[in-house]
Amino acid sequence: MPSTPRPDRGSVVTYLNPDAPHPAAVLSGVVLGAHVTDPETSHLWVPVMSPDSTVSVLDTVHIMKVEPPARPRRGSDAI
Repeated sequence: MPSTPRPDRGSVVTYLNPDAPHPAAVLSGVVLGAHVTDPETSHLWVPVMSPDSTVSVLDTVHIMKVEPPARPRRGSDAI
């Protein structure tokens, strides 16, 4: 069984939509902060902002893909 992802702040995550009536089965968003562990289930949850600027707390078991935070190029914008 694969380990549960622990995406860093700024990571872009692609995840299965836990909202069954929603027309989109797969969504993506940017992680806004550190994960929190649910003490009863031991599941990890992260705050995620979607492209429409809504923020939700996502159970990381729904995450399918994690892209690391974008890093600015060194030297390209240096003064």
